[in-house]
Amino acid sequence: MATVKRNTELKKVKFGTTDMMVTQVCAGTMTWGSFNADESQAHAQLDKLWQLGVNFIDTAELYPVAWNYGALTERWIGNWLTKRVADGTVERSKLYIATKVNPGGVGNEHPTRAKKVHGYDEEIVEWSCRKSIERMNCGYIDLYQIHWPSRDTPLMSTPTFRPADENGKIKNRPMGWHDRGAQEDFDRTIKSIMKLFELGLIRHWGVSNENAFGITMLCQTATRLGCPLPVSCQNDFSILNQTYEEDTWEAAYRFNIVGLPYGALAGGTLSGKYFDKPLDKCRHRVSAGFQPRYGCAQAMAATRECVELAERWNITPTELAIAWSIARPCNANGSVIIGTTTVRQVEECVGAALLELPDELMKEVDVIHEKYRNPCMYYTEKEIWKSLPGLPPPASEPEPEREQ
Repeated sequence: MATVKRNTELKKVKFGTTDMMVTQVCAGTMTWGSFNADESQAHAQLDKLWQLGVNFIDTAELYPVAWNYGALTERWIGNWLTKRVADGTVERSKLYIATKVNPGGVGNEHPTRAKKVHGYDEEIVEWSCRKSIERMNCGYIDLYQIHWPSRDTPLMSTPTFRPADENGKIKNRPMGWHDRGAQEDFDRTIKSIMKLFELGLIRHWGVSNENAFGITMLCQTATRLGCPLPVSCQNDFSILNQTYEEDTWEAAYRFNIVGLPYGALAGGTLSGKYFDKPLDKCRHRVSAGFQPRYGCAQAMAATRECVELAERWNITPTELAIAWSIARPCNANGSVIIGTTTVRQVEECVGAALLELPDELMKEVDVIHEKYRNPCMYYTEKEIWKSLPGLPPPASEPEPEREQ
């Protein structure tokens, strides 16, 4: 049986152009408050992450997701941080905290603009940043990120650009939009970020769910206005979705922006666990319309081959998916976000960062990718994508809700 080298120490890298030395895995937190209903569960995972050496946490004012949206996850992190700083377990300066502001107004707790679509203007961005710092009791934000574009561009399930029509509708745009990406819109965003630097609220900033146009415009605008460039891009990226490398990565690479990808396990699909438990219990079906892209027929078929590949190399499917993502060139000197709901999952996901996948194994993953090209994404019409053969659910099982 083929084997994979396993190191004994979690590696840290200089995070892009920053002075942050971060672990190659970053603790994702988006289900703490929804799928994790008890705060003690989140604290137990944070304790284990810190014990294992993970020094990087990613959250958002939007979290948790699926239900109970907004603010709660940051509060739980703040309660843990306050307790651990007080008892001497954690030194704030040695823990890197990343969070995000979203243009949907969810979680900002503003008295008049909560849950109202906005365009990242100074008032709301400063308000959101201060509220995140207050909730986490962290003093400052190490990496403050724009959660997704405020302009009329598609998100999540397709890389194909379709601007808003005459009725203001956009295909595959589950969240509202505010502007059409004119120069003044990028100016507004950059001026808001500059204000945060002036106030000493953030150390660095980054983007998320962006494309090459957005990265280029933000960087050129930042240069013109005298603002530091974004240092990272947090996009969906996994064996089942490599669209980031098609075009967006070049823009990021040219501006020295490193990867901070989420979705390495495709919402748990690449762990292979949905072959062993009822699909109606998986997170893509517990809440209607939540991340259905990860559970489509083609994604399940590709995952089956990934599971078999991992077994041949004597590693778990989870280890394969995370270690593969870390090893991709687009994530060099970056960190890969892991999402967990149990201490056991923390141990396995962090342990995956200890693996060094040989070229032979990486190439075998390439073969699967050529056979099932980005199965989580559709390029033309969603109905065509949905009809593709793969590994469909049993006839007795209802089809999952999909994003509108």
